[in-house]
Amino acid sequence: MEFRTEIKPLPGVRGIIRHGEPIVMLGSCFTDNIGKCMVEELFDADVNPFGPIYNPLSLLRAIETLVNHTTLTPDELIEHEQRFHSYLFHSRYSSSSSAEDVCARMNDRIESAAETLRKCKVLILTLGTTKTYRLKKTGEVVANCHKQPASTFDTVNLSLNGVTTALEELYALFRSVNKDARIIITVSPLRYLGDGAHAGQIAKATLLLGIEALIAAHSEDVGYFPSYEIMMDDLRDYRFYAEDMRHPSDVAVRYIYEIFKSSYFDDETIRIATEASRLTRRLAHRSLSGDTAAEDAKKHNEVNKFILTYPKLQSAYKRYTINGI
Repeated sequence: MEFRTEIKPLPGVRGIIRHGEPIVMLGSCFTDNIGKCMVEELFDADVNPFGPIYNPLSLLRAIETLVNHTTLTPDELIEHEQRFHSYLFHSRYSSSSSAEDVCARMNDRIESAAETLRKCKVLILTLGTTKTYRLKKTGEVVANCHKQPASTFDTVNLSLNGVTTALEELYALFRSVNKDARIIITVSPLRYLGDGAHAGQIAKATLLLGIEALIAAHSEDVGYFPSYEIMMDDLRDYRFYAEDMRHPSDVAVRYIYEIFKSSYFDDETIRIATEASRLTRRLAHRSLSGDTAAEDAKKHNEVNKFILTYPKLQSAYKRYTINGI
């Protein structure tokens, strides 16, 4: 007898993701979770250049920004609690330094991600919720409220038509600068319970139906990965949740990622990913001997040897050391 509903790797999509081929990942904090795994395995993945984004309209705005190379100006930032913020970026980019410095950092991320978007082989999107916030003064869709008063925003849950329209517009915009990349869409397994369990399920169902409509229209280059279903059905136990009982635990993230790997990586990619992960774990290890110079030299030699063996991983290694997750 089987006592769980096991979800198997997807058929027919192995080899879509490879080392040395740029990847852009946008979406909820679950994008960060999976992106961290990929960066540690030295995939050339640009992960959440704006920080976590949760709803389809905010994702659309992010894609618009990258496609149009829109840059920010210091006067567009808001100052709150002695830090400068942008409604387009997550608070991980906020800072108490000058508005000019914060703006420059954000524009650097836009520039680098816009370049990667044009040449990427895979775009991975994670949708989290239909709940969307608009600035009352301008109607601007915001990706992050930065703890502003609730009265600052209008809140709406996108309808199925709203989700479908946003995804179709996003698809068209992306195709205007990248004709060939495959698109993988998933729904975050994070449970959104702020409006109650039923409302959370309605939101997830609306996202799933919107994604299904997009895939029906573009099945040749858009596919779905069942992160949400793996969490809800295969890992149907609270031991797979973090302490808040909402976020997937580290074990759950790794389990979902293993199904992701088995779905989209071929055998050679899995082999290289395993070696790359061993390398990055060793690089993260701190020696107890106290001889940091000798340890650094050893690591440097190991990296050089690895890059000589796999030269196509050089760009990914640079991204790993500069950006990380």
